Amino acid sequence: MAGGKIAWTRYEMHVKVWLYSHGVTWVKEKDIDRDKQYDAFISFSHKDQDLVIMDLINGIETRDPNVKLFLHYKHFLPGEYIHLNIMRAVHLSKRTVLVLSKSFLESEWCLFEFKAAHVEALKDRVNRIIIVKMNDLPKDEELPEEIQVYLKSTTYLTWGDKYFWDTLLYTLPRSDSPPITPNLKHDPKFPIIKANPTA
Repeated sequence: MAGGKIAWTRYEMHVKVWLYSHGVTWVKEKDIDRDKQYDAFISFSHKDQDLVIMDLINGIETRDPNVKLFLHYKHFLPGEYIHLNIMRAVHLSKRTVLVLSKSFLESEWCLFEFKAAHVEALKDRVNRIIIVKMNDLPKDEELPEEIQVYLKSTTYLTWGDKYFWDTLLYTLPRSDSPPITPNLKHDPKFPIIKANPTA
């Protein structure tokens, strides 16, 4: 009996993804994120924007138009401090999808987005981070320590894997409620963005 329980736990995600990809779903418990406006904030380096926008974002929106995405270039507020825009994006989104690439690791603001999402997850005790691991990353031991720890302790997706889209679409929640906008105050230590973000 115990062996069966362990086997189910180990393969539960694979089974659920397979069922989802074949149109089988079930009723979930009340969503604790029902007050959030967006299903996912897509965090990526501007150096990866062609691939992310054309392939990842368009891929999500084409496969499931009901998924509401928070995107830098659409939803960051011009004139707002960058860190406040990031905190707002994380707060209003049920998940943060991190497109983990070499350029992501080189971006101060991308790493801030990771940390902001991690703090939100710890606060709510909900796994809010979905990592999409790109193929240009250095070896795991060369990654920042906090990224290493996260990759070792959670399941991540690898771009180009056979079941990438089935798994990603399964893990993304769906919106069904209005937003609650946080009241974030300015901090003079941080810069203000003037137009499109460059995270």
